[in-house]
Amino acid sequence: MPYVGTGAEACATAFDKYRAKEALDARGIGAVPSVLVEAGMSDAEAEQIVAGAFPDADKLVLKPAKGGSSIDVFVARDRGAAADILRELRKRYDRVVIQPRMTGVEVTTIVLEGPDGPVSLIPVEIELHNRVADEEIFDYRRKYLASNDSHYHCPPPRDDETIAEIQRTAEAVFTALGLRDFARIDGWLQPDGTILVSDVNPISGMEQNSFLFIQAAQLGMAHADVLREVLRAAARRAGLDLPRLSASDRAAQTGRPVAVLFGGATAERQVSVLSGTNVWLKLARSERYAPMPYLLSPDGSVWQVSYSTALRHSVEEIVYACRDGQRLEERRARLAARIIERLALPDEARTASVVPPVQLSMDEFLARHDLVFIALHGGIGENGTLQELFDRHGIRYNGSGPDGSRLCADKYETGRVVATLAGEGIHTARRIRVDVPAVLDDAAVEAIWQDIVAQCTGTRVVVKPLDDGCSAGIVPLGNAADLRLYLELINADARRIKDAGFSLLTPEQLIEMPTTRPQHLLFEDYIDTDDLRVEDRAGSAELVWGLERDTGWIEVTVGVLGPKGAMAAMNPSITVASAGILSLEEKFMGGTGVNITPPPGPPLGRVEPGAVEAVRARIARTANALGMAGYGRIDAFMHRKTGEVIIIEANSLPGLTPATVFYHQGLAEEPPLPPRQILERILDLAAEA
Repeated sequence: MPYVGTGAEACATAFDKYRAKEALDARGIGAVPSVLVEAGMSDAEAEQIVAGAFPDADKLVLKPAKGGSSIDVFVARDRGAAADILRELRKRYDRVVIQPRMTGVEVTTIVLEGPDGPVSLIPVEIELHNRVADEEIFDYRRKYLASNDSHYHCPPPRDDETIAEIQRTAEAVFTALGLRDFARIDGWLQPDGTILVSDVNPISGMEQNSFLFIQAAQLGMAHADVLREVLRAAARRAGLDLPRLSASDRAAQTGRPVAVLFGGATAERQVSVLSGTNVWLKLARSERYAPMPYLLSPDGSVWQVSYSTALRHSVEEIVYACRDGQRLEERRARLAARIIERLALPDEARTASVVPPVQLSMDEFLARHDLVFIALHGGIGENGTLQELFDRHGIRYNGSGPDGSRLCADKYETGRVVATLAGEGIHTARRIRVDVPAVLDDAAVEAIWQDIVAQCTGTRVVVKPLDDGCSAGIVPLGNAADLRLYLELINADARRIKDAGFSLLTPEQLIEMPTTRPQHLLFEDYIDTDDLRVEDRAGSAELVWGLERDTGWIEVTVGVLGPKGAMAAMNPSITVASAGILSLEEKFMGGTGVNITPPPGPPLGRVEPGAVEAVRARIARTANALGMAGYGRIDAFMHRKTGEVIIIEANSLPGLTPATVFYHQGLAEEPPLPPRQILERILDLAAEA
């Protein structure tokens, strides 16, 4: 059966980092030095290899020989730490590679198979930011979660000959290992200009903002364009004909123009990039709406971005590409022209815009559009500010109006409204609003703590900024020392928390913090939920209930959709946190969070018949009491027997990233609502409002 990509034998070599390194060495292609620890070796042999590996290296890198996405890749600060890491890795992997910690510049290059052989696209140079420790690397989180932890330079800020050398090396690897159709080659650019190959990926990642699509966009290729070329290469090899695009497929969109606005300056701005670009790409196939992507810069200006500049990893990257648009455009065009020629790409294979971005004032942006899809999270996007501005200019927009947005953004005021619904089985956790003290002493902190626990039901509480979201700054506290540590971090403008010493956080948990110091904090009851987890049992995933706790309460998130005063709730999703508090990754990054839609009843689960419908009715009642409109998401705890709910918060502009539960819930409706139809319905409601 014909298939896309490299054949079995070549994949087996390329996927094994040590076998790939040996194969490249044999062909005279530089690779990162490595030693191998295999399953058959004794512990003493393994420890001897660690002790003698690369004596001149200040640190060692340990990783599975057969693995990807930087999962289980560790940097050891000394030989003792390396030995400890190796022992743990050998419990899970039969082959472990040890390498010296590399210096230089990390680069990655997509290679496509053209009519006359492999052709490298414009490489990406990777720059790491915001390291908590020097041991941090370009890991799974930095690769796949929209953040400013890593900056992708495409084209790299190098001279043409250096870029050409990176491309030549990637093509040589493609040929040497017998790769086919497409691949991604990672490496290190050394100070002397040589390239050392670090990893070979027979199948590149293909998530929304992956390297494959970022690099293809520099040629004017949309997502569908580059995937079609990969298919064309596979079909050519198999002697099959792949039809060209029809005129209707290439036709420009004729639907109602809609500006998709994302970015901003909040702690949630990178999730906004992922939401906004996902909305834009999904609507790009709409017959009724014609989306145009816009970035709200942190300085308040608005950039009309092209396909190639929108496919970046963070607000900061897009701003960089926009501000240097003309300079980058000259280099991009020069590099792209040669690649397009070598791939023999016709015009119809390049449907994406590569024109330089255009900077607008907010007034100029307002004058251009009468319909805007707000994909901002937090700040002016959700606190009513932007909604008031659009109302004054007669611009239609998605989501709630100024009053509903303002109310949902203030978690304390949200709780006060919800408290009036207690007689209907709709509750709120006890909430205390506290001004952030500027001066801390033990007596003052102890007094604040005692006041908090006196008003709550137990000795554990959850603290969060009053008007931020996406899990920013949300930490469980167990004592006054935890409170003092949290306040110190707030006053120090800490950007993230990791291994800070909180009693209820595990060392590996990472908490993003607000971008600006909050004036007010919210403390609320810590709700004990069922001990609920997903475990691998006999080779299949199984939902396991109540191993340690059986409280009757489970955490859910519920999307709401409809006009103001008539909001309806979709099927709830159970959210399973890995460590008590849902992380940013678990909410928005595919492959990390566990969401089960709808909550299962017996025998697979313990949700009583009728409880889900009761929750839907109560969530809809809550949304209407809060004045929500268009769409939104309400997070809550539900009692799996009675269907009562404890409301956590309401989101007037919920995340619409590829992995969001909002899409899951639409597909669980009857009849199902696919993602693009949901977005069109949201815009219909905006136009009708």
